[in-house]
Amino acid sequence: MIKLNPTINDVINELIFIAIAKPEKVSVSVRYIGHADALEVIAIDKAYFSGVQNPNTWSEHKLMDQTIYLDGLTAFKQVTSAYNELSNLIKNEVAA
Repeated sequence: MIKLNPTINDVINELIFIAIAKPEKVSVSVRYIGHADALEVIAIDKAYFSGVQNPNTWSEHKLMDQTIYLDGLTAFKQVTSAYNELSNLIKNEVAA
């Protein structure tokens, strides 16, 4: 959960925490791309790993794929949006 009045680093830390926590049905990857000063957030249904694995099934199972450039004026809004989207995926996972 994000604290009150968070910084962009707080939100990025929460994204990384979700990935480290290894949700049950969603595989989450958070990657920093240094040469682009960007953050990549990918979530894929873990069912992908128990079936045929190819580019077509990857696309079918991908739930989220965002690249956020951190040097832009909207970076904080985009990182927060990615956190909210990922949180909702996890909540729906628990409810399902």
